[in-house]
Amino acid sequence: MNGTIDRPSKHLRVTDSPGSMQPGHLNAPAIAIEIDGPQHLASTDAYRRDRRKDTLLQENGYFVLRFLAEDVGKHLDTVLDAILRTLSHRRRRSVM
Repeated sequence: MNGTIDRPSKHLRVTDSPGSMQPGHLNAPAIAIEIDGPQHLASTDAYRRDRRKDTLLQENGYFVLRFLAEDVGKHLDTVLDAILRTLSHRRRRSVM
């Protein structure tokens, strides 16, 4: 897989032939948060596109968190807890 990542502070664009993809939101230290709606699960092409995006982000040092949009709406506390736990863990690791 051949792709590139630009690394601005909050948003970045992932370029992977034939087009580009943009993660939902980035947060320090190097976490990409993706919220997947029905279109992400609708086809094998959509699934493959998301896996390519995950791979490119991971290859560039990002930890990818994926949540279903339905879970964000119905279980927001659980989603936020997972994000906070991950941020805390990543910050502890970056200090060591």
